Amino acid sequence: MNFFNQSLAKAASLPHIETGQEIDLKVDLILGHDGTWPKVLNAWKNTNYKLAAGNKVFLTLDHGFPALSIKDRIFHQELSQLAKEKNLKLYKHGEGVLHQVLAEEEALTPGMLIVGADGHVATAGAFGAIAFSLSPEQLIKPLETGYYTVTVPETVTITLENQPIPNVMARDIALTILGNFHKEIKGKAVALTGSYLEQASIDSKMTLCNLLPEGGALTAFVIPTTESTEEEASYTIDVSTLEPMVAVPPTPTNVQAVSELLGKKITVAIIGGCSAGRMEDMLLCASVLKDKKVHSDVTLIITPASSKVANKMDGMGITSVLRNSGAVVMPPGCGPCPGKHFGLLSPQDIAITTTIRNSPGRIGSEEAEIFLASPLTVALSALKGEISASE
Repeated sequence: MNFFNQSLAKAASLPHIETGQEIDLKVDLILGHDGTWPKVLNAWKNTNYKLAAGNKVFLTLDHGFPALSIKDRIFHQELSQLAKEKNLKLYKHGEGVLHQVLAEEEALTPGMLIVGADGHVATAGAFGAIAFSLSPEQLIKPLETGYYTVTVPETVTITLENQPIPNVMARDIALTILGNFHKEIKGKAVALTGSYLEQASIDSKMTLCNLLPEGGALTAFVIPTTESTEEEASYTIDVSTLEPMVAVPPTPTNVQAVSELLGKKITVAIIGGCSAGRMEDMLLCASVLKDKKVHSDVTLIITPASSKVANKMDGMGITSVLRNSGAVVMPPGCGPCPGKHFGLLSPQDIAITTTIRNSPGRIGSEEAEIFLASPLTVALSALKGEISASE
C-alpha cells in the first residue's frame, strides 16, 4: 500500500484496504472555526452536545473576529461557554487563522487523521497529516463517536522536480496544478513528492496543500521523506520551467500566466490569510515594498496569518515597512477572504489577492473581479496599479 492507504488502514485498525472500500477511521483531531460552527452547534444540540471520550477538538475565532455584528458576538460567547463545559480548545483572543494557529500550537505528524468543518484543513498535509474537509452536519458523527466513515479514494501522485526561478513561489506551483490537473485530482487524494519539496520551506508546503482542494481534491499531503513505500508518479512537473500564474474569475481553476494579463488595472490588492499570510510571505512583501509607495489608486490590505507571525513582523520592523509603503496591516486572521468585513469589494473593484476563491461575491460585490496570485505578484501589482510580475 502507498503512504495514504497505509495511514488510513492504521486509523481503521485494518491490515489492508483498497480503493472504493468503506472504512471507519479513528480521528486524531477535529477542527473548526466561527465561520462554520454556528451550523455545527445547531446540528449538534440535538444530542445535547454529546462528545466522544478522548476526542480532541481545536477551534479558532478567525472569520468574524473581532465581532462584526451583535449576532456574531453572541455566538462567540456561546461557543466560549460550550468550550469550557466540554473542554474544547478554543483560541479566542485574535491568535489568527485556524490552519496557521494549528501548525504553531499542535504537533502535526505524518499519517495522523484530521477532520474539520472548513474547506482547507488539508493545509495540515504539509506535515504529512491526512485531513478531510467535512460539512458542519458531517462533523457531528466524529464529534459524537470519534470516527469518520470514508470511502477510500484514489490517490494521484504529483512529483515536483527541481527548483523554481526567483519570481515563482509555491502559490504559482499550486495554481499551475489547479489549472492543468483539476479534472485529474477532483474527488481524489493528492500526494506530493519530488526534489522541490526536499528544499521547500514548511510555509511553502502549507501553501501547496492549502489550495489544492479548490481543484476538487479530497485532501492533499506531502509524502514524508522517511516514507519507504513505493509511490508511482501520476504526473511530474518541472517547477524550474514555471512562470508566475494568476487564477482568472470566476474559478480558481481558470488559470493563466501573469504575462498574459500584464497591464490589467487593479484597485485592491490583498495579501495574507490561510494561504499566504506566513512569515515567508511577509518577508518577501517587505522586500518588494521597502522604500516604495503603493499606487495611489490601490488599497493594499495585508493580514498576518497569526499573532506569532505578526509579533515576528513587529520585531523585525516589517510591519513599519509595510505601513510606510501605504499598506493597511490588519489583525491576524482570515481578513477579507470570507467576505465578512475588513475590506469588502464594491461593484467597481478589480482585486488581485492571495485568498483562496474568486467566485462572484466572495469578497463583497458579485460584480467585483477577483484575480488570485502569489504574494510576490500581488505586491508588485500593488506598486504599479496593474497586474505585474516585475518592479
